Order: sequence, then structure tokens, then C-alpha cells
Amino acid sequence: MSFLKVEQPQSFKDHAYNEIKKGIIQHKVEPGSMLYERSLSESLGISRTPLKLALQQLELEGWIQSIPRKGIVVQTINRQDVDEIFQLRKANEVLAIELLIPLLNDETIEKIEKMDNQLSDIKKDPIKFMYADSAFHLFLAELSQNHRLYQLIQNLTDHVNWYGFVALKAGKNLDEVSYEHRLIIEGLKARNLRQTTDAVLNHLDISHRTIITNLKE
Repeated sequence: MSFLKVEQPQSFKDHAYNEIKKGIIQHKVEPGSMLYERSLSESLGISRTPLKLALQQLELEGWIQSIPRKGIVVQTINRQDVDEIFQLRKANEVLAIELLIPLLNDETIEKIEKMDNQLSDIKKDPIKFMYADSAFHLFLAELSQNHRLYQLIQNLTDHVNWYGFVALKAGKNLDEVSYEHRLIIEGLKARNLRQTTDAVLNHLDISHRTIITNLKE
């Protein structure tokens, strides 16, 4: 495995944390695989002390587990975790839509459409598309003007992307995702709460099913 060596003015610990988590999310480091401090230190170009701090944070957040007499193992993805994350995601994103509908104006709709149009331009790059898809959902949450709700959805995003890579690796049809977004936007343009929430729930249910279908536990 390979990571970017630190080149920018951020703390070595933060650099290690961000690079290792990105590697896990993008399945460059596969679920259930072992991590070794020496090779991580060399690959990242940092000493053991900031690396240990980064690993401690990753373990606190549930990305890795330190097992006595064995080493550090990347957590696996299991169905219960996926189900729980999508339950939370659906509840929070429906609330975001409920708060957003009364605030909508033509300028806001135009901004939403502009952000969604960017997805069409990057469908040939599944990784960029996945992050842009997350940004689209976060943008809707941000427009709801509930800062705590936005933070809750943002906190779910990394795990949603980690699971989403299962669907990408299975060859998820990105044209279908674009179509699902279009249905959401049509509901927003109509200022129709039921139409929009149905579109959001359908979009999330399809993603959920695709991940579960291709999940290897």
C-alpha cells in the first residue's frame, strides 16, 4: 500500500490520520487487513509518535482495532452497521428536506441544479462522482439552515462513502444515480414535500440494497 508523504503545513498526526482514513474509505486498505506501524511510518514519511496519535484517533472513531499480540486491523463492514447508518441517514435527510422546502426560492433551486450538473461531468471518474454525490446531499442539508442537522449528516458521510465503495466496486450504474437526483430536484422545484421525500428515500434505499447485495462479510 502507498500513501502520500507529508508536503503541506499541517500536523504530521493530522496528515497520517487523513491519509489512512482516506485509504480505508477508498478500500485501498481493505476491510479486515492488517496495518503495521513501521511500513506506515515509512510510507507516510513521518515518525512513530504522530503516527501513534493518528492511529489512536482512528481507533476511537471505529475505523481500526488494536488487538493484543496480533496488531492493528482495519474494521470490517457488516450488515448491521450499514443498516444503522442508512436508518440514520434517511431520518436526517428527510428532516433536511422538510426544513428546506419552505425556504426554497428560484435562486436556491438554480444553485442545487448547478451542483447536480457537475455530477454529469465526472461520471467517468467513479471516485470523484462518489464524493460529489456526498457533496450534493450535504449541500441540501446545509440549505436547511439547521447547523446541527448538517453536522449530523456530515458525520455520517465518511461511513456512507466507505460503504458506497462496495457499490462502486460492484459496478453501480452512475447514470441511475443522476436520474435519482433529477427526481429529487423535480420535487424541490415543485415545492412538493411528499414527492421530494419519496425521491430521497427511493435514492437511499437503492444505494442501501446495492451495498447489502454486494457485501462480503
